[in-house]
Amino acid sequence: MQQPTFLNLKYTYKKPGTEVWVLNTDDIPLDKALIKDNQIVHIPPKNAGGNHKHPRIEWYIGIGDLLFVWLDEKGEKHEHLMNPNGQIILITVPPFVPHAVANISETVNAVLFEYADGKMKDVEPIKVY
Repeated sequence: MQQPTFLNLKYTYKKPGTEVWVLNTDDIPLDKALIKDNQIVHIPPKNAGGNHKHPRIEWYIGIGDLLFVWLDEKGEKHEHLMNPNGQIILITVPPFVPHAVANISETVNAVLFEYADGKMKDVEPIKVY
């Protein structure tokens, strides 16, 4: 089983002296021909999505206190912050990797941008987080 990969992204534009930034979707290093599905997912504090595996490839960009959690081929759990210290990261999730995304904030909502190479199907629930 392949493992997820993590690529730090640069902002398209960041307003000097503020936390205001822009990431143009054209600046995300993905082959747009592969993208067949995309969503914007709102994750409230102390909530999680996923806890499953499926045959499609997914690409994630998280904003907020999001934690990406996955299981390797031995069933061992791994974790990676999705937006540490404001760094935006493109996470590639290979097919059949059990995974979840959790908002670990006690008080603040988070947003997940999700791209995929196909519609969601053949989902197998797996408790990851």
